[in-house]
Amino acid sequence: MSGPSSKAPQVSGPSSKAPQVSGPSSKAPLWIICAPGLFVILWASGFPAVKYGLDYIEPFTLLAVRSALNVLVVAAILPFVRVRWPQNWRAVGHIAVAGFLLQFAYLGAMFVALGEGISQGLAALIAGMQPLITAMLVGRWLGERITPIQWAGFLLGFGGLAAVMSERITIGTGSALGFSVIALTPFLITAGSLYQKRYCANMDLRAGMIIQHTVAAFACFATSLALETREIQWGFELSFTLAWLVLFLSIAATNLYYIMLRRGEAARVSGLFYLTPPTAVVLGYLTYGETFGLIAIGGFVVAATGVALISRRGGNI
Repeated sequence: MSGPSSKAPQVSGPSSKAPQVSGPSSKAPLWIICAPGLFVILWASGFPAVKYGLDYIEPFTLLAVRSALNVLVVAAILPFVRVRWPQNWRAVGHIAVAGFLLQFAYLGAMFVALGEGISQGLAALIAGMQPLITAMLVGRWLGERITPIQWAGFLLGFGGLAAVMSERITIGTGSALGFSVIALTPFLITAGSLYQKRYCANMDLRAGMIIQHTVAAFACFATSLALETREIQWGFELSFTLAWLVLFLSIAATNLYYIMLRRGEAARVSGLFYLTPPTAVVLGYLTYGETFGLIAIGGFVVAATGVALISRRGGNI
């Protein structure tokens, strides 16, 4: 979870661009090569875990407890490791802004939408617009060039995602608030990811977690004071959900995402989000016997093809 330990300077100004790395090479460690697949599986597990946990706790209360636990877990290992803290308060501010967008605004909107009855299928499809939005912005924001083949990959990826989720997209009992906030999720995660890539690419991941989750914990707690009862039904179910969210989603999946943003282009990394909802469907099929028909299988293949095109260097076949 520590990330690269190079002494690269903090990226702290709007004119600075994060160093571009072409991607894992043949000499890359095995865990770096496996990082995209591992990230997809871990991130996909978040949808059912959150939906399950919201039966016992309200959205922002859950996020506040989760962020506080993240800070405690990382703080517990600080005496045993060397952490490279930000060099100035401006760098701290950039890390805090990225954390506010990703750990509070984006996740808060997603958790509220699921808690307000928005189906996982609809939530996944709307959040799946993030790669397309990222592709539209990376040229101006990060100077990345999207090739025609990559554009085809983005369109294929979204089409495949829509096919996989077609049988699970229901209006359900979602409230007006739920529909309003779920519409914000692809824009919030895009904003947070691009901000993280541009201004926080070289942060120490342990220091970053302390700063970002401290900001998120206070923001979520303040929101819960204003909007929620903060009633918590403690038990094995909620404890399991919190352990999963902290260890596998926050520490493992989020740090893998940050490492991939640091090493590669934001547009390519964002394409992986086309595979997380289909993977969640597969996990549901394997663990709960949920439906996974021919349309979903075909959509998964189309989405995977799209991600493969997005990941190609230079767009050459």
